[in-house]
Amino acid sequence: MQLQKEFIKSEFSFNVDNVELDVSSIHREGDLSPIVFLHGFGSTKEDYADIVRYQDFAGHPFLAYDAPGCGEKQCSDLSQVSIPFLVKTALALLERVNFERFHLVGHSMGGLTALILAHMHPDRVLSFVDIEGNIAPEDCFLSRQIFDYPEKC
Repeated sequence: MQLQKEFIKSEFSFNVDNVELDVSSIHREGDLSPIVFLHGFGSTKEDYADIVRYQDFAGHPFLAYDAPGCGEKQCSDLSQVSIPFLVKTALALLERVNFERFHLVGHSMGGLTALILAHMHPDRVLSFVDIEGNIAPEDCFLSRQIFDYPEKC
């Protein structure tokens, strides 16, 4: 299998819970199972761009995007951003890139978002990797101070 060194940078505009979002992403096509990356607070999609340099991931489509309020683009109302909002954002992007079933990798705040996504849609998630171990709102020290987490997700 030939190593793919390129990815596509795309911008998506859509609405989640009456909040207008412009989201920047990097992704690529492929024939194997897709991989979805959800970054932590203060990180960006570029944290995962090096996947294209590793032969083990050749042929795997992937998606990494800037969560609302992070990286490029904008969110019309940052006060509405919460973990459930981030889950809905992920689902909207998955629909746009047409990833029905996928491997899921989350870091910090993205790990909690990924865990809830996996819990809500176990039939879609082929595997789940949590980088940094934040699997409950109380584990997310910095992002807990910024986002309003529901007691039950």
